Amino acid sequence: MEVPRKKAKTCPGDDTKDGGAEETRTAARQIAELQGELERCRREKAAALSEKNAAELRHERVVEDLKGSYSDALEWAYSVKPIPREHWLEKEYNEEYADAMDEFQDTFKQTIKDLRTGTAGERIEVKVVSRLQDEEDLDVSADHDDVLMPYWKEFANAIVHWSEYHAGEATLQVIIRLIETPDAVLDVLCPAIKRSKVRAFGFTGDGSPKTWRFAKFIGDIIRSNHRVTSLGFGSVTLSNEEWKTICNAIRMRHSQASIMRGFQLTNCFVGGISTELLRDVLTSQALGVDLGWNGMSSNESSIIAEFLASNPPLASLLLKGNRFNDADSTLLANSLSSNTTLKRISVDKNNINQEGRLAFLRAIFDVSSLDACSASNHTCIIRGLGQDILCLNCYDEPCDNKWEKIFAMLSLSGQDLCINTALLGEVPASLMPVLLYRANDQDEFETGITDLYLELTDNKRCKKHDVWDGLGNKKALSCVYDLMRSWVVPSIYV
Repeated sequence: MEVPRKKAKTCPGDDTKDGGAEETRTAARQIAELQGELERCRREKAAALSEKNAAELRHERVVEDLKGSYSDALEWAYSVKPIPREHWLEKEYNEEYADAMDEFQDTFKQTIKDLRTGTAGERIEVKVVSRLQDEEDLDVSADHDDVLMPYWKEFANAIVHWSEYHAGEATLQVIIRLIETPDAVLDVLCPAIKRSKVRAFGFTGDGSPKTWRFAKFIGDIIRSNHRVTSLGFGSVTLSNEEWKTICNAIRMRHSQASIMRGFQLTNCFVGGISTELLRDVLTSQALGVDLGWNGMSSNESSIIAEFLASNPPLASLLLKGNRFNDADSTLLANSLSSNTTLKRISVDKNNINQEGRLAFLRAIFDVSSLDACSASNHTCIIRGLGQDILCLNCYDEPCDNKWEKIFAMLSLSGQDLCINTALLGEVPASLMPVLLYRANDQDEFETGITDLYLELTDNKRCKKHDVWDGLGNKKALSCVYDLMRSWVVPSIYV
């Protein structure tokens, strides 16, 4: 009897069967992919480990740097010897001066400590706190002395330390006030300020050096450190050429798309500022210029007015404490009619009376007609002519300022109705829906614009004006209602 043979088993890798070769190639490809994925994971793990080690190393270095910096600071603080009072008295300074310098050393050391420990505020001042005065009771700056150089050097180191380890998103203003800073001090400060994260830097007090090195020092900072966006000088006397050097540095930086936001020159031209230099300062391309307390009057007002009328990119102009009168105010105010960029002009503490105030008021709120009101300046806030005028142009959008004034005119000039429809006779029919739409935007708050309108029209307040100011959140509804009620073609356009 014949025994049947068993069928041979087929191995998975048996190429003798159909599809065996294809299965082998697929398996090899899968193995290769797995090996590639494994290698990628190994590389990523190695990179992550390397970055972790690098981060730890950086942290250790920062800690060591901080320890070393604090150690250096403490060593300096304990090793520096206070300058004895006898030092100043031997130089024939009086007792008040010696007291002031004792106090100066203490405050200077505290400022350095605050920078080192990261506890400094947004503004630090290196200054002589006690006022030093001459025979005419005028403030004077303290003289420089070489024994102060260790303080200046440590101050420069502290600024660099603060910038590297404590700045973060913080900003810092550094002001040097009422203490002389000769070339030796500037040579110490310059490299520190150039590499710092200081936002604003300035000098106050007629203790600035009278050499060309000062202008070079400021120019180097402007060109090399674009974090410095504001410069301030108060009672600093330099030559026209030195100021021109600084203006050119600001202008050059602007050409590199780095804007200087503030340029302050207060009480720097007591003897008068030349026409050429005034134009240089105004055209320096700084967004904000402060020319307060410089004795400017009619000659300068015409130059400033001409500049403003050209609609430059200047956003802020401070003219506080000069000698501008009503005629000058009219010139300056008229220049605003073609200016759409100036956001603020300050004219307080000048010789400006009611006529000059009205000139500025008319420039930003012309109530002679709706067209004139619409064509007024709607961007600039006038400071220094009373708190009430600040309510005009207080919105960010010029369009909002314009419509607030237009509706004030429409409501405050009428007799019985909330809206004076007689003023709408020359308004094109196509603009009426816009007028209705804007009526919904009327602010519910009382702004003081009513009193300004009455001042401009030489009228007295009556019940209607009180009613308008008291409408509150019903103001917009009242405007819409009156517009709809009077929206009859014959009564408006005939």
